[in-house]
Amino acid sequence: MDLHDPAVWISHLLENLPEDKLASALNDDDEEWEYIDGEIVKLGSLTHSQLDIPELQRRGLAILASESKDFRLLTHLLRTLQHTGDPLLALRLLALFVEHYWTVAAPQNMAHKKRFAAQVMKRFEAGISGFAENAGTGAT
Repeated sequence: MDLHDPAVWISHLLENLPEDKLASALNDDDEEWEYIDGEIVKLGSLTHSQLDIPELQRRGLAILASESKDFRLLTHLLRTLQHTGDPLLALRLLALFVEHYWTVAAPQNMAHKKRFAAQVMKRFEAGISGFAENAGTGAT
């Protein structure tokens, strides 16, 4: 899986799932979700060097393509992209998620979903200056 290819990310996000899986929340006891949710807290912390971002991304994309479109999972994946300097792909994925899954995907509580969305947007604000600097040079 080429994590540098935006098409890989988009195809995993847009992979068709049965309707019951589209709306299902990830189970907190699920081993893969537990790994992702537990590892993401290392991002930006003193234990950041212990975080295997590509592994977290691979596992997250696999879940998106086969098990759930839970917005909590997408927020973690977007955070990895924002942190590794790919805000454009993160924005594309967020826009596609909103277009295709916002009304059906977990969490069903709209207040929770809006809170996660606000967190995602705040992280984009933090990267604006770096994005603006690189936009003129063609660097990523």
